[in-house]
Amino acid sequence: MNEKEAVVEWQGGESEQLPVPVGETVRVLVPGTFRHKAATDLVTMQHEFESNPVEVLVEILRELRKPVSIATLRDYVESTGIVAHMFVDEWGGVRALLLAHPQVRSASKGGVRWVGDGSGPSQPARQWSSSEALQELVNSTHKKKEAKQSLLAAVSAGLDTLSPYELLVAHARGVPVTEWPPQWTEPQPERVPEDIRLIAVQHIVEMSRARRRIVLPGTDASQASIKAAEIPSSLELLPLVVPLVAMPAKSLAADKAAKALSGEDAWNALRAAMTCFEQALPVCSGSEDAPDQKEELASLLIRAKDLLQTALKKRPREGDLPWLDFAEEMAVRARALLADQRIHEQRNALVREWAEYVAGHSDIPVELREAARAAQDAAATEGTDPVTADGTGGSDGEKGDRQTEVTPEPLPGAEEPEGTDAVGEGDTRAEDGDADSTGFVSDEPVLEVTEDAPDETPEDAQAQVEILNRLLREEQVKAAAAQADLERQRRDASDALAEAEATAKRLRLRIADEEKLREEAEARARAAEASAEAARQSLEGAEQRVEAMTRQLRRRDDELRQSRQTARGASQAQLRQARIDTLRVLAAVLTEVADQAIHEDDEMGPANALYRRALARAAEAGVLDMAALGEETDYDPVRHRAPGGPAPRVVVERPGFVWQGPLEPEPIVLEQALVRGVEQ
Repeated sequence: MNEKEAVVEWQGGESEQLPVPVGETVRVLVPGTFRHKAATDLVTMQHEFESNPVEVLVEILRELRKPVSIATLRDYVESTGIVAHMFVDEWGGVRALLLAHPQVRSASKGGVRWVGDGSGPSQPARQWSSSEALQELVNSTHKKKEAKQSLLAAVSAGLDTLSPYELLVAHARGVPVTEWPPQWTEPQPERVPEDIRLIAVQHIVEMSRARRRIVLPGTDASQASIKAAEIPSSLELLPLVVPLVAMPAKSLAADKAAKALSGEDAWNALRAAMTCFEQALPVCSGSEDAPDQKEELASLLIRAKDLLQTALKKRPREGDLPWLDFAEEMAVRARALLADQRIHEQRNALVREWAEYVAGHSDIPVELREAARAAQDAAATEGTDPVTADGTGGSDGEKGDRQTEVTPEPLPGAEEPEGTDAVGEGDTRAEDGDADSTGFVSDEPVLEVTEDAPDETPEDAQAQVEILNRLLREEQVKAAAAQADLERQRRDASDALAEAEATAKRLRLRIADEEKLREEAEARARAAEASAEAARQSLEGAEQRVEAMTRQLRRRDDELRQSRQTARGASQAQLRQARIDTLRVLAAVLTEVADQAIHEDDEMGPANALYRRALARAAEAGVLDMAALGEETDYDPVRHRAPGGPAPRVVVERPGFVWQGPLEPEPIVLEQALVRGVEQ
């Protein structure tokens, strides 16, 4: 899509190109409107108009939102294809029927107008696509809660149709994503609005930081960490912004994304940017005037320069082989761009500026830049054929054949002719008188061998030198390539070794963490066992004290019974006081058991069971508990004891005990309830 045409994608998957601006013959129909309904299902709308024409006309008024006359309203209906001739006789009374609607008012010149708040059935009837609802949700910050809920529902219903950027924006806006794709689809950032891209980049950066953040055991995870955990770890986030950074367009989202990249992701973004410049070269050369293309490349040039500067500055201190491969690749591709003849044209100035910036960057090692230059020179030499003396080129094979043809071969058994500088070994030995031992001398005349080829010229010698030089350069290039391949293999092996060492280190750390956690768990288990043993011993001691107190109570009862029998003359007051003193001892025992039960976490524990049994036995003697644990009541100095001082309203921390005798008008307080003041 550009400023001269637009691509319309329909729900069925088909697409159509429309010129921009759209011609008068092309109409845009919003889903859910009256015209859209008539265009998609004219038969149903015709039936609705025939059944209830007033309701249809009210819906049209709600959409138009302006005063219209009855004639204009009728023309509008007929322009959609609805046949209204059966309603012609009643058009005169239509205005009165419309004014009977509570949201329709009279307008000037006999017209009517809609005065409602727009909350009629036409608004909710609009069917938003998932992308449209997301765009509306992002742009509208002051919508009512009901409208936002409907937009969220529309986005949630079509999550599978959203692009990766839109899906992440929906996640950032609180849309529940129940199912994530197994892998990202093609992002295609040029098809996503800028505001969506900007929010997506911010969310990607925030979620990536949250993924790298370590949550220590016992600490609460931040909201960002909880949000990041909802995205499967198999879905990488930062690679999504790589095509956005390499997009040849002016974009604030792309600029922010470039600042967030580092390492392998930054290298991939620069590779994609280099590809964009390589593809822009034939485009720029093939067009006479492309100002939009130049403006887009200018934005990409600024962004790519900043990113390249950052990526080259951050050379790893250890394991820098991938960084060296990246730097070498960028230098080679930049030299290839500079070798293209089209780059010297004025319209390719931005591509040339980028190539020169990369090829001469000082952070790329000198040996890599020189190797890229040598490789490009060798490639240029291979592409040029040597020229012969008559102006025609020839291959190495043809020249070799010609050299073979002009070289004479000696005849079998022939002697060297006289007058030549070359003297055979047989002739030398013949002069020494030893000819019979090495061969024979023929009486036949010596055959003279003559060469038909002309003598070698300086031009031929120069051509041979050039051929030899080219072969030498080819061998040098092959040797350099073999050396580079060997170095690359060495780097791969080193990377594999480093990765194996890192994996082993991670495993050792993980084993150490597991052992530490196991030791901590064992320590906690031992502490829990010791605490349980101490509680059991404390309960046993309490049971023993309760039994001792019970025996003491029985002795006191026996003594009381004996005192009654032996001292019948004692007053009733003395007997009553003696009984109260005895029951106070029982109340003290119950208080101690109640303290044990209060501090026990389990309501069905042994302390609570013992307290219930002791309370049941005490009830047989008329001793009852007073006030429940945690009860809030008014302070009573007779019934309550407040160690922290009295207050108008108090909360019971431990129940008290009273005795209700058969002849007592009111209960006698044996043990006061322990209370504390209510916090205001």
